[in-house]
Amino acid sequence: MRIFCLSVLAVLLSACDTFNVVPGYNPYVSLAPPVIQGWQKADNVGRTNVDKRWQDFQSCGVKNYNNGTLDLSVEYSNMSTDDVIKRRRRIESCMKNKGYIYLGSKCVDGKNNKLTGLCN
Repeated sequence: MRIFCLSVLAVLLSACDTFNVVPGYNPYVSLAPPVIQGWQKADNVGRTNVDKRWQDFQSCGVKNYNNGTLDLSVEYSNMSTDDVIKRRRRIESCMKNKGYIYLGSKCVDGKNNKLTGLCN
């Protein structure tokens, strides 16, 4: 009888996804594309020209692609933390002036654990 009760309890708990929950799992982090893909031309979301976007980032002051994470928060020699923050803000402002918007978490549908297709 004990084994039967434990089996029923195990089935009920597994039906509630108790055993499928991964502690600390966040779909916005694990599925998120690189930072550069979150920057999209406002009039061409999901179809932004990737080569032109990289050229625009370079003209705004980005030096290193870093696999798409960019170097927005890198502290180069002779830079203070305040300098890094100012540089990042300057780059972001420059990109916005060129017609880009940052979608960030809109790249991932957290409820369905999949990419939205808005960020290329």
